[in-house]
Amino acid sequence: MDAVAEQASFRQDVIAPPNDDIRATVEQVEAITIWAPRAILALFVGLPVLLNLLSGSIGLAIVVGVIMFFVARIITTLVDALVVRPMTTVRYKAAASALSAQVQSLPEPTTLVQSWSNGAPGALAITRNGHLVLVDRSTNYSHLWLQSDQIVNVGVEREATQITKTKHGGSFTFGSLFGSGLFGAYNTGSRSRSTTKTIETAFLEIQYQLERNGSVYTSIIPFGSDRRGADALCAAITRIEHAG
Repeated sequence: MDAVAEQASFRQDVIAPPNDDIRATVEQVEAITIWAPRAILALFVGLPVLLNLLSGSIGLAIVVGVIMFFVARIITTLVDALVVRPMTTVRYKAAASALSAQVQSLPEPTTLVQSWSNGAPGALAITRNGHLVLVDRSTNYSHLWLQSDQIVNVGVEREATQITKTKHGGSFTFGSLFGSGLFGAYNTGSRSRSTTKTIETAFLEIQYQLERNGSVYTSIIPFGSDRRGADALCAAITRIEHAG
């Protein structure tokens, strides 16, 4: 919101309508993501515990609370996997598609258009005249037209996540009634094998300011495993930056 207000006195003629519907979509999805687990916890844990406390069964309230807590966690996981995440994906992809259509219809011809829906929807375009047009969460979903001297920094960052899976091999035991102890047992031993997989995710970070020595704002564009795509967009924006 501050970035939009600051640009209003800078280049008001190039600010597009504020995309109230897309902003509302993001706010609704974020609210559902926050409040759905809380509602499940209140319904499946808070209510049974409260009813038992009101009836004077403190011990039963504790037992029920512990059991229902694990039940609530399972239900939360299922709701997230079957409802929240699919809904988020559909709504954010639709919003990103709408933003992409907007930046493809700018007054200036575009040479590059990029949109994304992971995390929150957004889009950008590079125009033939050397402007970077950005519309995402950092701009409060208003269009910001950035000139080369307003781009402070652009770079590709990456995060590496290691996932380790361990497989245990079975063991075979044989023996008889004779030998040491009751059973003379011999164990062939068991084997375990661990494999570690590293998953890298890349994202492009654009830092910009609307006035010299003014506040610096940051836009983060996710690329997932497409590191080359992030590098290519970084190079294209860097050419604008150096052109200034």
